[in-house]
Amino acid sequence: MNIGDKIKEQRLKKEWTQEQLGQLLNVSRPTISSWEVGRNYPDLEMTVAISDLFGISLDELLRGDREMTKNFSKKLRWNRYYKIILAVIAVVVIVPASSLAKLHWDEHRYRENLAAHSWREDEDSRYPDGYLLNEGEIEYSVFITRVGWLPIPLPEYRPGVTAIKGDLMVHVNEGDQNSITVHDAPGKNRTYTDSIAVDDQANIIEEKDWSAEKKKAIETYIADHKTEYITLLKAAAEKRAEIVQ
Repeated sequence: MNIGDKIKEQRLKKEWTQEQLGQLLNVSRPTISSWEVGRNYPDLEMTVAISDLFGISLDELLRGDREMTKNFSKKLRWNRYYKIILAVIAVVVIVPASSLAKLHWDEHRYRENLAAHSWREDEDSRYPDGYLLNEGEIEYSVFITRVGWLPIPLPEYRPGVTAIKGDLMVHVNEGDQNSITVHDAPGKNRTYTDSIAVDDQANIIEEKDWSAEKKKAIETYIADHKTEYITLLKAAAEKRAEIVQ
């Protein structure tokens, strides 16, 4: 017995007309008729509603109707594929789009904060989107990435601030990624310039392949200017906090 026959059997047991059953299921009388004669099948959601209405299990309602069972299996498979497709779309389109929107919001926020704290655009810089701020003997600089609208995944960008005072220079970035620049002589007399990772107290936290002579010279240079480096690192960190807040 197929599902159409079972629907008709259960309807007659209840002494309902096709019109009455259609009203209970919120479908038309011709729809009930097409089910009962086997022209069409109810969908999965409607089959569950019919099962509940007649008080019989889905297994009992579907048992023996191979075509209906085959149709349901096919629909269930497609439903799974549909969910997989939606998940892929979310990963490929929605997630990157959300990330991109956040990057645009961050860029806008950074630029607003720069304007609020009197930073000016660095018109002489060879890089676009550079900003400068002068306070006393210290010059601060920062670069803000222009995100654009390319629909591709981009890493989250956090601007770093550079502070320069005379021959001393420091750079402060996200997560205490600090560095200082050291050299062996002022101006054109320099034979080397090195950027070295340090903590906020200007202590070296990285190993480089220096000669013993160069290492000693660098350590001496940092020791001689340690107080100034610490002050610059703190000042740059404060300026950066104003931008990314």
